Amino acid sequence: IRGIVEGIVGEGLKAASQASSSTMVNPHMELMMTAPQFRNFAFSYTFAPRNQKELDSTHRIIRTFKYHMLPQLRDQGGTEHLLDLPSQFEIRYMFKHKENLYLPKISRCFCDSVDVNYTPNDKFTTFKGDGEGASPNIIKMDLKFQELEIMTKDTIALGY
Repeated sequence: IRGIVEGIVGEGLKAASQASSSTMVNPHMELMMTAPQFRNFAFSYTFAPRNQKELDSTHRIIRTFKYHMLPQLRDQGGTEHLLDLPSQFEIRYMFKHKENLYLPKISRCFCDSVDVNYTPNDKFTTFKGDGEGASPNIIKMDLKFQELEIMTKDTIALGY
């Protein structure tokens, strides 16, 4: 309790001092950098297939990203299992069959999130049903990637 009272009294004296002198302590604090952060990238795609071929491609794209974002279970023949790391991605921004150098390069990365929204317009609509069900006719997919390399001044100078 004594510490609490001293804290309250100390804050009161500090406030009184500031009021009487019309000044206050500069709250500027220095930040300490503990470690550089890996960069993250997000991409959003809306699929509105117009025919069966585009619909099949849409579902294949979504399954492919879901598959490659997850680890593979490796059975060691006993009770202990190991996981193989998820797939790595190399993402390039392209313009007319060449890399677009106006956008930053992305180092090797992994996909850490695939979010699929089957009602992006707040209304669930489907194509006519078939043997597998009735596919939504508008699907939104959000992908999040994280680089595997810490960026430095040297890598940024190379266009990353």
